[in-house]
Amino acid sequence: MDFFEAQARAKKRTTRLVVLFALAVLGTIVASYLVAILIVQQAAPRGRQLESDYWQYQRTAVWDGGRALTRWWDPQIFGLVTGGILLIAGGASLFKWLSFRAGGSAVAESVGARRLEPGRATPDERRLLNVVEEMAIASGVPIPAVYVLDDEPAINAFAAGLTTGDAVVAVTRGTLEKLSRDELQGVVAHEFSHILNGDMRLNVKLSAIVFGILVIGLMGRGILYSLGRGRVRVGGGKNKGGGVALILVVGLALVLIGYIGYFFGRLIQAAVSRQREFLADASAVQFTRNPAGIGGALKKIGGYALGSTVVGPKATELGHFFFAQGFRSHFGGLWATHPPLAERIRAVDPQWDGQVFTPDTVVNVARESFQTAGLNRPHLAPDENARRGFNTATGTSPTLPTSRIPFQPAAILAGLGAITEAHFMRVQALLDALPSGLREAAGDPAHAIALVFGLLQGATEAEHTTARELVERHADPEAAAQMDRLVPALAALDPAARLPLLQLCTPALRRLDGNAMERFVTTLDELVHADGRVTTFEFVLQKVLLRHLALARTPSQAVQFDSFNAVAGDIAIVLSTLARSGQDAEPAVAAAFLAGAAQLPLIAHSLGLAPAAQTGFEALDRALDRLAVSSLPIKKRLLTAATHVIGSDGTVTVGEGELFRAIALAIDCPAPLLDAA
Repeated sequence: MDFFEAQARAKKRTTRLVVLFALAVLGTIVASYLVAILIVQQAAPRGRQLESDYWQYQRTAVWDGGRALTRWWDPQIFGLVTGGILLIAGGASLFKWLSFRAGGSAVAESVGARRLEPGRATPDERRLLNVVEEMAIASGVPIPAVYVLDDEPAINAFAAGLTTGDAVVAVTRGTLEKLSRDELQGVVAHEFSHILNGDMRLNVKLSAIVFGILVIGLMGRGILYSLGRGRVRVGGGKNKGGGVALILVVGLALVLIGYIGYFFGRLIQAAVSRQREFLADASAVQFTRNPAGIGGALKKIGGYALGSTVVGPKATELGHFFFAQGFRSHFGGLWATHPPLAERIRAVDPQWDGQVFTPDTVVNVARESFQTAGLNRPHLAPDENARRGFNTATGTSPTLPTSRIPFQPAAILAGLGAITEAHFMRVQALLDALPSGLREAAGDPAHAIALVFGLLQGATEAEHTTARELVERHADPEAAAQMDRLVPALAALDPAARLPLLQLCTPALRRLDGNAMERFVTTLDELVHADGRVTTFEFVLQKVLLRHLALARTPSQAVQFDSFNAVAGDIAIVLSTLARSGQDAEPAVAAAFLAGAAQLPLIAHSLGLAPAAQTGFEALDRALDRLAVSSLPIKKRLLTAATHVIGSDGTVTVGEGELFRAIALAIDCPAPLLDAA
């Protein structure tokens, strides 16, 4: 199952969720209506003149000579109850949804999680950051922000967000302290499966829906609490007792109705969540090729006393977000958001003997070596070193390819939204080969700014001087000085490592305030256009970076184009630009374009190779902005066609690979490294 199939399935689950929510609300309306009828009947006393015309109508219609007449259908009451329930539940769900519109960070901060800053990270926190970075670059998604729940000693984690651009990964303190690097990698891979499969957005919707159902019960509880504290005034006189009784009945009714709805809401939450966990476990094994990683994490959850139990007050509300069961399930496991632990372990380890982890002492990550703490590549056996491409004699990675390498479009398409062993090892080799200091600089906002500016410097001394002057003028002298210090390391950077290094910078750049961000974007644009022309890498850098930063601020975007015909011109621009970027001779350019157009049979007749004058980066930028708000089928066919364009000659260059990844990331689709397929 590729990225697009996973997203389509998530959309179907969302539709099913809306239907279940509608049924739960309908049940709540029916229960509320029956309670309202009973209250109306009991609130119309024999022979008493009521002040309200409405109550007078009810007294006449329902009561006759002091005897109650059963009248179970009243359109007026039903309309009032239905409108009230829909207003309350819908408004509460909308409020909760809007509170999470800021993206995954809003979810993480709502449970008190702390964002990790690479420059201040402890060894175990640095290990976590490294694992997340490797997983993100291997899968081709923006690197998520990373959070830690410091007050949670159990083993658990979650991913949250609306898109891959605003996702976060959060782990508990127990996860950092108790898991090895392989086990931590398995847990993170599980969470990346949720990111890539569209589960995060579904989780946010599920939280909003359940809250909408629950809020009715919370209102009733609030009424009872206020009544008990004497905060509800019902006037004086001999009717005071009756007013208090009526308020008490209304409060109890709301609590009962709300928690009936809440019961079924939890059933919906659990049913939607459980099956996805098996898929995420299987994906983690596929990503890491190491069943012992996630299996070991699950066994440790079974072995430790706290297991995966989250002690925070929002454990139940966000239980379906977590890696493992975060709260004690009631009603015989009907509310369980995760499958039984034994079933999950056996699914990844069919030979499991039933024994869980037996802790001797608490793992002290601070005493781990640099290798196991993730600050250097892990120790490998000689044959494993050779398989991963490390030179055991010199301790260096092999020279990374910069010329044309073999390329198969089918392999690339199958890798979208997945992390293969080849992708993961390639990324580890790339990051290991980074010159000293660059990875550390990417984690600090001030240094990350200088690093991005440095990537845009030309090769000549004159170009260096021009870049420095622009940075001093539009940013600040300190950024220019930082850039100068990074120049030697950047000069030694392999071209294939430029885009991964840029991805490492994005989490730090998201933390810039408004003024700093404005100066950064302005300086970036000045550097890109300093020499009056835009290279492929300059376009890629600016497009990818600004797209990632924009998604972090505004993660949710509505689909505007469902028809291929509506964006046929934009698709032609993209394919034409790709064809001209990889070929020089016009016949070869035309052949590459036709190879891509053939993958779009519905609009192939309307696609034509655009002249060179119309395929500049400015036209490509406009086309990608429109394609970014197109439907998933359009995006899938576009990327399918794009792979066939650049693969028309059976090879790919670093420049072609960067441009393809920029196109994919600009339309919010993951794109792995092409030379790792």
